[in-house]
Amino acid sequence: MKNNFILTFLLSVLFSSSVLASEISISEQYVRETIPGTTISSAYMLIKNTGDKDVALKSITSPVSARIELHEHLMADGMMQMQQVESIIVKANDKTVLQPHGYHVMIFNLDEPLMAGSSIDMALKFDNGKTVNIKVPVQGLKKKTHSHSHNH
Repeated sequence: MKNNFILTFLLSVLFSSSVLASEISISEQYVRETIPGTTISSAYMLIKNTGDKDVALKSITSPVSARIELHEHLMADGMMQMQQVESIIVKANDKTVLQPHGYHVMIFNLDEPLMAGSSIDMALKFDNGKTVNIKVPVQGLKKKTHSHSHNH
C-alpha cells in the first residue's frame, strides 16, 4: 500500500512538472552576429504554446545586455517601421514566430560583439509566471555571393 502511494505521488509530480514544462517550447532560435562597429543585434525564434490558455511573452533577459526589448515591424503610411511592444501573445495550442519583418527581439548596448559559432543564454519571462531558459546560437551575417578579391 505504501509503495502504491509513493508511486502515485512520484507519477503525479513527474506528470505535473512535465505538463508545466511542455506548455511553452522554444525552437529554431538564433541571434544575429553583430555588424562590426555596432552594439546592437536581433534574435528570432519559434514559440509554441501547447497549453489551453493564451500566454504573453513579457520580457527577455540575457547576461550579454541589460537592454533587451520586444519589437514588431509595422506598415505605417507606406513605410515599414519598427516599434517596441509590451508583450507578444502566443495563443493557446498555437505558435508565434519571431522573425525578420515581424515580431522580434532587439538587443541593445552589447558588452561585447556577438561572434558566429558562439551562443548566448536568454531567459524568456511569460505572464503566467513561467521563465524558459534557452541557449541561442549566433548566426553569421549573410555571406556575399561574390568576392572582390584581386589576388592573382
